[in-house]
Amino acid sequence: MSDPPPVLRWDRLLSAERIPLPGEEADAASARSGDAHRTPFEADHDRVVYAAPFRRLARKTQVHPLAPNDQVHNRLTHSIEVASVGRSLGRRLGAFLTGRGDLAREHADDLVWILQAACLAHDLGNPPFGHAGEYALRAFAAKHPADVPGAGTPAAADWALFEGNAQGFRLAARADNPGAGHLRLTCSTLGAIVKYPWAVDDPRAAARGKFNAFHSEKDVFARVVDACGLALPGGRVARHPLSFLAEAADDICYRILDLEDAVEMRIVPEERVRRIFAGFTEADPAAPLSKLRGGVIRALERACWNAFVDGFPAVMAGEREDDLKSSLAGRLPDALAEVKALYGEIFAHRDKVAAELGAYKALGRIVTALARSVDDLTASPGRRFAETDFLTQRTLELAFGRSHVEEHPGRGAFWWSHRVMDFVSGLTDNGARDLSAAIDGHAA
Repeated sequence: MSDPPPVLRWDRLLSAERIPLPGEEADAASARSGDAHRTPFEADHDRVVYAAPFRRLARKTQVHPLAPNDQVHNRLTHSIEVASVGRSLGRRLGAFLTGRGDLAREHADDLVWILQAACLAHDLGNPPFGHAGEYALRAFAAKHPADVPGAGTPAAADWALFEGNAQGFRLAARADNPGAGHLRLTCSTLGAIVKYPWAVDDPRAAARGKFNAFHSEKDVFARVVDACGLALPGGRVARHPLSFLAEAADDICYRILDLEDAVEMRIVPEERVRRIFAGFTEADPAAPLSKLRGGVIRALERACWNAFVDGFPAVMAGEREDDLKSSLAGRLPDALAEVKALYGEIFAHRDKVAAELGAYKALGRIVTALARSVDDLTASPGRRFAETDFLTQRTLELAFGRSHVEEHPGRGAFWWSHRVMDFVSGLTDNGARDLSAAIDGHAA
């Protein structure tokens, strides 16, 4: 069977365009994207590194909420490790494309910077308490649909299917809420972040619980698709080729390093994890855990790269959607199945379950307070801060600051709902716990 013809083109996939600011032309936005000493994609990397949402990842759960052990991973250390693997995959891709004549050598480093930036940014939208926070927000919206900010607007669906990937895309793409850390990255880096190239109103969002754009970013998402040339016949959207490698870097790191955390937390015996790691490469299970882990990461990186090369024609034709690990062969699928089985035990651990129950109560209390304030603020067109009641004023001051509210008179519930989403998802584990206690009258 012959390979499908390529549809995607690297001259468009490496788009330095940024989403224009209000009233700005696209050409002007792109012209300011870099300078003589730093490419737009290096600038993307630096924007993420210096961003407040990136710093806050240091106090956000990777797997174990509010872990008392300082040696376990948080979202920040995880993201740095993912970027390390992403860098290696980017170098492989640069050599591959230049060797094929698909890319000029001077652009090979662009791939490395884009992948590093995408990997560093991939978890920016995760709420406090890790995936438990996502599930808590969804469960709260399902049980209390009238109590979410923007109830009665399309924002209600964004809360009902709250997705850290979509919130991360929002933070990475927009520039109109600098207080929340909106970054306005290039379209190429945004494309590399997108694993699920559809919006919340696509049937796949409800069916799979995964998507990459809220209602508020549908126009932004369409702009990225156009800039990178990802549109396919029939209204479909292709995944950006770099998104497969960024996703693989994430998969490799969290599946392996989360097990080390389970050992550190004394949830799983070290000997058991050593045996699982040794099964990836037929190594000696008596070797130090760190050495075994390094061998596993190298083996998975190499295998994912080979899967990318084998499926490259389908990727460039816009036909591939599945992640690279679904194409692994040999002993690796069985070894990953062992890891997945162990995850069931880790996620069922008593301390983790108790923390997740607390996450539901904490986030529900915060969202309820903010929703009430948004309802008051948007009760009539043009309603101003000074016209709201005492509790609304104090809540809005706490979340956004009085000046920010006064700078946006007349904004509706839909707009404010996503400002609330920025605030809630931006809370750290500690911040959410303490704010919830304060709202409940129990100052930390």
